Amino acid sequence: MNYVKSIFIFCALLFVITDTDLYAQDSIVNKNSRLDFLHEIDQRKWMIKIPLWVPGFAGTFAYGGITNLPTEEGGNDFNIIDRLEGELGVSFYLIGDIEFRHKKWFFGVDGFHTNLASNLKFQNIDKVEFDVGIDGTILRGFLGYRVFERWNKDTYFKAQIYPYVGVRYIDLDIYSENRDFLSLRPSWFEPIIGMEVPIQYKRWFFSTQMDVGGLGINNHWSWNVNVIATYRFTRLFALGAGWNFLNFNYDQDFEFSNLNLGIQLAGPVLGVEFHF
Repeated sequence: MNYVKSIFIFCALLFVITDTDLYAQDSIVNKNSRLDFLHEIDQRKWMIKIPLWVPGFAGTFAYGGITNLPTEEGGNDFNIIDRLEGELGVSFYLIGDIEFRHKKWFFGVDGFHTNLASNLKFQNIDKVEFDVGIDGTILRGFLGYRVFERWNKDTYFKAQIYPYVGVRYIDLDIYSENRDFLSLRPSWFEPIIGMEVPIQYKRWFFSTQMDVGGLGINNHWSWNVNVIATYRFTRLFALGAGWNFLNFNYDQDFEFSNLNLGIQLAGPVLGVEFHF
């Protein structure tokens, strides 16, 4: 569990570094409540998130007589503990996430590039087994508009609803150690529609974000759900934890045959947020 320890050490060090300079903002004695700074956050338009995602992996694959094989444990690769220990594939996803808000509008971009899975067992039409890895880049851009807000300044409670539309880009590199067996590079853009529901109570922020993509265009479908709880230490700095689920499907002709691909990624997220 070295990777788990690394996450906590990373968060602890980051907190210690920022605490010295930033937490002092809340320790100034004046006539205002220590929580009044929360009202100022709405005036800060930029938010940068630096999260770490530790997902489990599960998937299906069929292309020109090549299929994926079940694992020895019974066909389930969706095992977060094995991800952490690096036995089945990726250990971490480092994600870039930036949002800009102005009045009722908000714009966001996020994405990552890493190894989705490694040492997957595949079999070709001649029953020859071989190992396969999958690298991926997944990017998303979206624009939202606030349609609902309930705000109580006295209790520091706020609830909002933001529908949004955007586009997701998925680029995959599916390869065997001997690329004569398998080497595919499918990539595609797909529209997305979704909704974000942020809720604030004092220093706690709870956010749920859900979207669906592809909408059946060229047999592409995707689903993304992100739930996170964040605690705000200062005007600038917050620390959060939650869960993220991503599922996407590809089913169409690619190069010389039909490619049928389905991938699920889900797991805990830890991260820091900065408001400017």
